[in-house]
Amino acid sequence: MIVATFFFLWISVYFDVRAEAVLSYFLIFTFGIFHGSNDLKLIQQTTGNSKKNFFLRALVSYVTVIALTVAFFSFFPVLALGFFILASSYHFGEQHWVQYTERSLLTYVYFTSYGMVIFFLLFYCQAEAVSPIIFDITGINLLAEHYLYTLATSFGLFMAIYLWWLWKGKIRVNMIKELFFLLVFYIVFKTASLIWAFSIYFVIWHSIPSLMDQTRFLYGKISKESLLSYFRTSFVYWIFSMIGLAGLYYLFHDRQGLFLSIMIYFLAAITFPHVIVMNRLNRS
Repeated sequence: MIVATFFFLWISVYFDVRAEAVLSYFLIFTFGIFHGSNDLKLIQQTTGNSKKNFFLRALVSYVTVIALTVAFFSFFPVLALGFFILASSYHFGEQHWVQYTERSLLTYVYFTSYGMVIFFLLFYCQAEAVSPIIFDITGINLLAEHYLYTLATSFGLFMAIYLWWLWKGKIRVNMIKELFFLLVFYIVFKTASLIWAFSIYFVIWHSIPSLMDQTRFLYGKISKESLLSYFRTSFVYWIFSMIGLAGLYYLFHDRQGLFLSIMIYFLAAITFPHVIVMNRLNRS
């Protein structure tokens, strides 16, 4: 993943801002959306219920959560954005750390604090680009210092829980390697544009590993056949997502800041149910 990260960072030198944005959206709309497109299949697998009426109930529940998320953002944008960041932080942390930890109440805090480190490291490095988007959604103007304080608090909480578990003998992980990864993220977030930096982390470090985990869970192994089966069962959900996002890009491609705000709404709408599904998968 390190090699892929720096390769993607290197090739951005040969693209202008517009081409870089298009490539970023392409990666997010393919690998990024695909890794959350098989949730209904995962629900069936984790519950052991493959009946058609169960699938329909799960589909209705899934769509309902998305609709409620859109309404939440419409009426309570500040709370919705905060909840989106917390839920996404937990999801990022869970994907990265679930194999190293035991399930407990403190684990949820640990996952969330690590994800908050990722988010606010990006926000701090890209403060000039992030703050206008947050203002457009919430009407609140945040400074780089606000991101830095939250980053420091999240990192302190993350390390405190890690050291506590290490003292108790409940975790075995090479923290030097993990801190090195954070340094790599800092270089990427500081060097690349906002959308390119986010797409590098979201696709290489989160979406592709998650897609592999889901394929292994559903089909028992990673192979050409299992990956094709995963894509086949995900395709319908993915194609509808692509059509909607392609329409948004066509309408707002010349107003990137507005399009990024709208994309956050869309990602939030599909993130909340996906976080619930993946949490259930990891507990099973």
